[in-house]
Amino acid sequence: MDIRRIAAYAAIYLLWGGAYVAIRLLVEVIPPFFAAGLRYGLAALFLVPALLLSAMPAMTRRQAWNGAWSGITLLVPGYSVVFWTEQRLPSWLVAVLMSTTFLWTYLGESLVLRSYRFQLRMMPLLLLGVAAMPLVAGGGGPDGRAISIVPAIATLLCAMCWSCGSLAVKTIDLPRSPVQTATIQLGVSGIVLLAFSWFLGEWRKVPSLARAAWLQPSLAMGFLVIGSSVLGFVAYHWLMAHEPASRVATSAYVNPLVAMFVGIVAMHERNSALQLAGAAAVLASIVLIWSVRFAWEPVWAVADRRR
Repeated sequence: MDIRRIAAYAAIYLLWGGAYVAIRLLVEVIPPFFAAGLRYGLAALFLVPALLLSAMPAMTRRQAWNGAWSGITLLVPGYSVVFWTEQRLPSWLVAVLMSTTFLWTYLGESLVLRSYRFQLRMMPLLLLGVAAMPLVAGGGGPDGRAISIVPAIATLLCAMCWSCGSLAVKTIDLPRSPVQTATIQLGVSGIVLLAFSWFLGEWRKVPSLARAAWLQPSLAMGFLVIGSSVLGFVAYHWLMAHEPASRVATSAYVNPLVAMFVGIVAMHERNSALQLAGAAAVLASIVLIWSVRFAWEPVWAVADRRR
């Protein structure tokens, strides 16, 4: 694996994993959908200079339109609701629920897109990680209480929407540059979320600039904009252009481990030996999936060898 792939995977593994704790810190001060819209809007603005200073091929209207609607699918129902659920669930638990993205993406890529042969012998490896989720979430919500079912279901639906968006990205005509794609998707999603936030009346609840500029929300927003959105999202689109969607979706398994570690150390969120055992099982499933390389073999490659 070359250095570009290592760096890109490190970005979506570590930066997106740490984003869950940053979101938790941010929504303690700023309303959730306003915070999500502001995050994506600022990230798009950060990418504009890169568009202006680099010689990128001009995009077509179709490419711009595809970038807009796929961005809305990925980021509005597919991730922004995480901001809302993190007001009600521990950050690492939200990350664990989002990890089901991997299963939906693999099933969609093999059964819907037919990019890979669906192999039953892969299911135990996939289900190992999913089966470990109850162990990771072993203690329920904060203070030992049972988790709230509504935000838990909402988070699972987010994971499905993100998977649908990821599969769409593999099939539609997008701008050739991942920076162009990321800018359109982040910018349009930011506008939609800010409008939705206004509709919900969140703008009346936005804190004063003095309070919003406190160290905690400022650092959290800076990490989400520059690290998670700009670097992470560009890395994601580069990987989607060069790697199978189901392999890129393994980030959904690593992110809970990163979120759990940072949440325990920085946020002092609850943890137990049962949860650590579940985390180890999740990591084991990733190692096994990556080791079974034949499972990622494209259908056309198999056909070529049979000729």
